[in-house]
Amino acid sequence: MRIAILGAGSDVGRVISHSILMSDLVSEGDEVVLIGRKGGRSEFIVRGMAEDFAEAFIDKEAKIIPSIDPKDAWGDLLIFIASVPDPAHFTRIFHRERLAQDNCKLVQQLLPTLKSNRERIGWVIVVTNPNELVVKLLGDALENDRIVATGSLVDTYRFRLEIARDLNVKPSQVDAWAGGEHGPNMLFFWSTVKVNGQMLDEKTMKNLRCPSFEYFEQKKTEAFQVAEKVLEQEGLDAAYQALRPFPTEVRAIVKSYLTHTSGAKTGGVASQAVLKLMKAILCDKPTLLCAQTFSEFGTVGIPIALSRKGIAVKVDILSDDEKKTLSETGKIVQRKIEAIINSQ
Repeated sequence: MRIAILGAGSDVGRVISHSILMSDLVSEGDEVVLIGRKGGRSEFIVRGMAEDFAEAFIDKEAKIIPSIDPKDAWGDLLIFIASVPDPAHFTRIFHRERLAQDNCKLVQQLLPTLKSNRERIGWVIVVTNPNELVVKLLGDALENDRIVATGSLVDTYRFRLEIARDLNVKPSQVDAWAGGEHGPNMLFFWSTVKVNGQMLDEKTMKNLRCPSFEYFEQKKTEAFQVAEKVLEQEGLDAAYQALRPFPTEVRAIVKSYLTHTSGAKTGGVASQAVLKLMKAILCDKPTLLCAQTFSEFGTVGIPIALSRKGIAVKVDILSDDEKKTLSETGKIVQRKIEAIINSQ
């Protein structure tokens, strides 16, 4: 098996690369290609990473290959992490918009090289943001429908953790899914929430869930403002604590921005999402999860059954209202994508 990691030298790329080699998914004879950017800091990093990993994983007897040539971005699995630098700063909307514009340009520059390897690219796992835009660009260029992105899985993990904290249970006891647009506009599929396999009773659900979309948006805005103010005045620990009184779904969104602002980035949760997708792709038995991929809803995050045989959309697990909201979100995101592409 050949795994090519495009963007391996970034902060998140290094965590993901290490996690892949730590897993049982890589074995003797497999190739792991760590691809950095020529002329950038990662040009040297990937060479050092390859030597370090060769020493660290000597018993695996896998081939760890450094590269600064995007022509090497092909294989059974292409992990797409390439991104422009995104400074850790709390100007959320400005940076998200700028990141979308800049990453659109970056991906478009890579497309001719990737297209030349179209026949040698199997599955693609997208980490680069905006997930929905990158899935669209790569899928159209490569004419490949075996593309999934990590965003909805990352959002799902955050959603489950906050539910577990509110109910004082282990996160492993919680089933719940999130989807739609990755980031501050994610959707929470409350109809899928279960604890120990049981649906929540009406009172518990009412205590957890925002009573309306307007209330949710209001509290989300307040939470960002509180987080910024406390972060500046009292530091990161206090900012995390200041979010505690906010609703479950609001915390699931805002806390990740504090983590990013800390400089730690969010490589840990991204790497676990990549591993989850890889394990599903390499398995004959379908795994139910949420991911950004192509569907009738566009490229937003949806429930899918994923296996080596392909992708099966599973929106039947959602309520009618959730499917309606997902459809509306898909149209909004599609318009955003078109606007970004047309502005280049």
